[in-house]
Amino acid sequence: MRIKSLHLLATFLCVLAAPAAFAASPQDFAGTWAMRIGQRNLFVLHFTVSPSGISGTYDRPSKLSGTNSIFDDIRGPVRHDTVIKALFENGALHFTVQNANDPKDEDDYVMSVDGDHAQLNFDDLPADVVLDPRSFERVPEGAQVATDWQPNRAYVAGDSDIPSTEMKAIFDEDQHARMPSNPDWPAVTRTDSERRERTSKLLASGALHTGKDYEEAAFVFQHGDSPQDYLLAHTLAMVAVSKGDALAIWIAAATLDRYLQKIGQPQIFGTQFSHGAKTDWTQDPYNRTLVSDALRQQLGVPSQASQAKRLQAFSKQN
Repeated sequence: MRIKSLHLLATFLCVLAAPAAFAASPQDFAGTWAMRIGQRNLFVLHFTVSPSGISGTYDRPSKLSGTNSIFDDIRGPVRHDTVIKALFENGALHFTVQNANDPKDEDDYVMSVDGDHAQLNFDDLPADVVLDPRSFERVPEGAQVATDWQPNRAYVAGDSDIPSTEMKAIFDEDQHARMPSNPDWPAVTRTDSERRERTSKLLASGALHTGKDYEEAAFVFQHGDSPQDYLLAHTLAMVAVSKGDALAIWIAAATLDRYLQKIGQPQIFGTQFSHGAKTDWTQDPYNRTLVSDALRQQLGVPSQASQAKRLQAFSKQN
């Protein structure tokens, strides 16, 4: 095999934040290298350099899927592939890996190192395919590919299983501000803006990692006041779902409904209820035909019949 698809290409690459420098000699590649996600090793490379040449192994999970920077469905025992060819040229190491389960399946890579960090990329990409390299780092001898990956969870480089305490504090403040029966809405609006700014800083610094982090951030931006706030909230909810927080699918639906209504389009799930000083409660504008109740159920959204009962209850309270 050379390159089956862009989907498969993304599976084997690694990322490096700093620019790579050319190695001075083949010996700079000797040792063990790992692509890490949080505290787990996803791929482990080992090179031995001797007067007779460079040999090595490439360990990876037997099963995984990937798209660009995202990896998921990581499972199965570790597969121990073999480096069958290696050539040091112009400061970089070009090598070929053979699939342990299929000798006809080979992939070509190019690797460059800068101290204890390395860049790895396919060595036979077509000219019109441009992918970011991904990062490996030097690790102790004996490092192994992790096998405790969570099912139904997507991973990216830099992930962590540790939630953000600061994001949790912001979310708790957001919820607490709405708990009184008669909130001071001007004050709530002002502090909502401050919370969105604080959350934006966490997002920009890469401080959010878990599905719960992203779900909490989605709720903060759902309480925004612009289409961009709601669209960002929807994006954050999608990330939360991809990281295994399945219940965040509801906030994904609600934020999309809110975004649609904010730009003058009908909501499609029926999560939004509103009223004015002189108008009754309503869900309109609402496209009631696009999404079925069976699909609403998959999203954790009540059926249209339940929505109608809720609408009646709201109206009776006025």
